[in-house]
Amino acid sequence: GWARRPDPLGAAAGRMLACRGGAQDSDLVLGALREAVMGEGPDAPTLWTLVDGAGRLGIACAAPVLRHVYRETASSHLRGRAARALAATDPSYAAGFAVECLWDCEETTREIAARHAETADARVVEQLRRLAADPAEEAEVQTAVRSRIGPDAPAV
Repeated sequence: GWARRPDPLGAAAGRMLACRGGAQDSDLVLGALREAVMGEGPDAPTLWTLVDGAGRLGIACAAPVLRHVYRETASSHLRGRAARALAATDPSYAAGFAVECLWDCEETTREIAARHAETADARVVEQLRRLAADPAEEAEVQTAVRSRIGPDAPAV
């Protein structure tokens, strides 16, 4: 019941539900996410937990807010969390933001993108090959890429 309160206790309850709540709490987590973006902006520290919760709960109607956070935040780490949440909530992620995420500065964001980016776009295939061949690329990114374009993977 506290998550409905318009004060710091309500905000804390929303974050707690984002971490520990179930599907029945999705509306409250979405409300807390929207409230944090509108009240504190796209760089609010409280967004980390709420973005993760939206993804964990698979709140599909959170995708527009998550796209906004991805586009507007100055934090590369929060952008990566938004990308992970979008992969879980946004059916258009593979053809949209995942393509952009392949060029992100954060390796975890590139890894998520490598697992999801739609390969119908020649730029995606070229970038996946570049990431796979880059000796400086993180192992997790290369593993994700190779699962998509390796010898045992489906044709790209």
